[in-house]
Amino acid sequence: MFAVIHAAWLLVELLVLLLAVSFTIHLVQRRFGPERVRRWMGGAPVVAALKGIAVGFVTPFCTYSAIPMLVGLRQAGVPAAGYVAFVSAAPVLDPVLFGALVIIVGLPAASLYMAVAFLGAITLALVAQHLGVELSLDGLGSVEDPGGSCGGKPCAWAGLSTEMRGAARASLALLRSVGALLVVGVFVGLAIETLVQPQDVAAITGDGAQWSIPLAAALGTPLYVSTSLFVPIAHSLGRAGVGVGAIVALTISGAGANIPEFVVLAKLFSKAAVSLFIGYVFAIALAGGLLAQMLLG
Repeated sequence: MFAVIHAAWLLVELLVLLLAVSFTIHLVQRRFGPERVRRWMGGAPVVAALKGIAVGFVTPFCTYSAIPMLVGLRQAGVPAAGYVAFVSAAPVLDPVLFGALVIIVGLPAASLYMAVAFLGAITLALVAQHLGVELSLDGLGSVEDPGGSCGGKPCAWAGLSTEMRGAARASLALLRSVGALLVVGVFVGLAIETLVQPQDVAAITGDGAQWSIPLAAALGTPLYVSTSLFVPIAHSLGRAGVGVGAIVALTISGAGANIPEFVVLAKLFSKAAVSLFIGYVFAIALAGGLLAQMLLG
């Protein structure tokens, strides 16, 4: 019963966050215009990637709640390096995740992980820019352009009350596009969390074998658990005999991505781009786990 209540609360939290972020991004774009947003977040690929990482770090969104920002950056004409860096950094360069890792493995190992994740995010962004990866807004159905069209140009700011109504319509349109996937994602995560117990993970990854860390990184992908909950989960796994490297790999992959999130991304990116993102999350989880094992194992 507690698990069902937790899932319902998580679902409400995600829906509210998605609406709030979408509403705010729409108003910001309308008030300042796509040209200014493009100047703020654009530039050469490396510069755009650094800006995307910075925004991803200070907005600790999961991939679901990062979607409104991702769509906004694309609508404003921000280079691929900028929005790919953002969506890559938001889940794995998370201050909350950093704090959780400090508790689990200590400050030096957590800091080293952040450095590796940063390098991974900027590398992925530059590769995406080089390959010409594009975000397709067609996958979101009838999400409206925040600027509208007045003679081929974005319409002028129409006053806060009018713009708030437009922002509400845009937020609801985005929710209609991805809301069903949110529901499925939460309850898939609930099912996995209920069926997979710490002792089960320990039985697979707790013997210190070479493959335990890669396996833990792969096992974390289907989970959908908030980052803060990984601290007690990590302690449970430690008591059950799971090594520190496997725990860190599981924490990073579980916090960084999950299968339903990849389904959402598949509505926006090509299969090749989504595969690239999956590989990135796995590589970062694997690197973090190996670093923790070397430093603390």
